Amino acid sequence: MSLSDEQKQIIKSTAPLLKENGKEITSIFYKRLFENHPELLNYFNQTNQKTGTQPLALANIVYFAAENIDHLDRLEVQLDIIAHKHRAITVQPYHYPIVGKYMLQAIKEFLGDKATTDILDAWSNAYTIIANCLIQREKQLYDLLGDQPDDKDFLPFTIVSKEKTAEGPIYSIGIRRSDGKPLLAYQPGQYITLRLKINGIFHNRHYGLVRPFNHKTYRIAIRQIVDCEPKGMFTDEFLTKYHVGDTVWASLPAGSFPIIENAKHHLFIAGGVGISVISTLVESLYNQGKSDRVTLIHCVSSDAHAAYFQRMKICVPKQQLHLVTQARQVLKQILQVNVRPNETEVYLCGSPQFMKTVENYLEECHLTSDHIHMNSFRPLLSSMKNAVQDQATTKSLQ
Repeated sequence: MSLSDEQKQIIKSTAPLLKENGKEITSIFYKRLFENHPELLNYFNQTNQKTGTQPLALANIVYFAAENIDHLDRLEVQLDIIAHKHRAITVQPYHYPIVGKYMLQAIKEFLGDKATTDILDAWSNAYTIIANCLIQREKQLYDLLGDQPDDKDFLPFTIVSKEKTAEGPIYSIGIRRSDGKPLLAYQPGQYITLRLKINGIFHNRHYGLVRPFNHKTYRIAIRQIVDCEPKGMFTDEFLTKYHVGDTVWASLPAGSFPIIENAKHHLFIAGGVGISVISTLVESLYNQGKSDRVTLIHCVSSDAHAAYFQRMKICVPKQQLHLVTQARQVLKQILQVNVRPNETEVYLCGSPQFMKTVENYLEECHLTSDHIHMNSFRPLLSSMKNAVQDQATTKSLQ
């Protein structure tokens, strides 16, 4: 399927509408979708629904698709991130027509009398093109898991270790396949997805894999959220009710947060438990004998909150390792010293607000966005710059 020139023009002309009202439209979409297909609640992060980050992330990908309707290849990175997450929570091709139906319905409901047949047809065709791109990429990712159907779904894993590694509190969790079959290898920067059933609904969470692959276990780090709202229903359920010897369901590794090959300087910046992903990348370079190219900045509220710091002291030269527990101005000064605009590749992991702050500092250091690689705790598309306005009051689950 392709878009006519007239339909492309319609998509482009309605893009400003999405920028101003995209979150409102996608909030309507989620509300109608879940009213008619409550079973799909099993595939969406309910915390992100309640906070509005999920509708905002969806609105952004729709908006950027509209802005780049002549060059959808520019969305390749964003679509690949989405495809990995869809594969991780076992999204299937038959889900896409359902989603498309309610997306069009939301646009029609929001526009009212302005929703002409031409507008709806143009957006229907555009959605189908994007959906087909995702379906094709997701098939490739499923195929990488091999021929066994079970490996393409959630599998039972046994918890083999659980220990507190830092204040927060942050726990290190080790799991292995309950069926005794070999583990799928993973690349540094990938994650696994845990699934718990809470109050009759499946909840899924992605957790970065810690330590390079050892063929025996997958290891993740989880921070128990106790100091903000919402308090983290998933983490609280898992950390308080699941113990060594218990079974938890997980899908096999997904995601991509790769190290840039042949970079002259790797600058890693972690906020809090974001070190779980960052430390694996750092250790990978250490194992390759490339520690001299690494600078690591870990921002925490106190020394006691610095998970994996002793291991990082082994992997990173002393003068290139920075533990920041003071004001943001200290972080800014460290960046000014360590960013080399023509040589530095930055890897950033933490909360959306933390990453926005650091990204602004990096821009002041004249580092362009193509050298900044981000891994967020929440949907990354919900915090993109120059995107959809975060001003809607509708929440999809109200």
